Amino acid sequence: MISPEKAAEYKEGIAEELREFSTISLYLAVNFAILSTFKSLILIQSGVNDFVHGYIVALIEAVALGKIVLLCQKIPFLNKTINQQPLIVSALAKAGFLAVVVFLGGQLEEKLFAHKVAEAALKQRLIVDVTHILCLFVVFFLMFVFRELSAALGPGKLKNLLLNPRALEQSH
Repeated sequence: MISPEKAAEYKEGIAEELREFSTISLYLAVNFAILSTFKSLILIQSGVNDFVHGYIVALIEAVALGKIVLLCQKIPFLNKTINQQPLIVSALAKAGFLAVVVFLGGQLEEKLFAHKVAEAALKQRLIVDVTHILCLFVVFFLMFVFRELSAALGPGKLKNLLLNPRALEQSH
């Protein structure tokens, strides 16, 4: 049987992970929905209405990747190599990795579900794919910069810096 102290510790750990997962997933969902809107607006010009499908995929990807981001934090390779690099290098590496994973997942989803892609998009496939990867990279890069800055500054400090009013310095 687990002691009450240990049970409370487990409960707090689960609650913290759920808060972190929710924050990451919400951030990703909003950003993926924005990217999906841009993509759908372009496709609608070619006669393909992709809004509903795009938003569903954005939500599913956000939830799945929220958990993947949390799991990646526990990979020993990341803790011993990438996390030991300067913050910018670590954020760039993690953002690049996840951008490629999401892009490849999207390609697989297109093949598996025979999703209709506009002919115009197929003609410019390289441009569309590179743009997609770059947009994903920016979304992940910003997320990792904020997460790693927050970790480096300590619990709650980045949040306080960003959301609380700054004290006015008194001039002498």
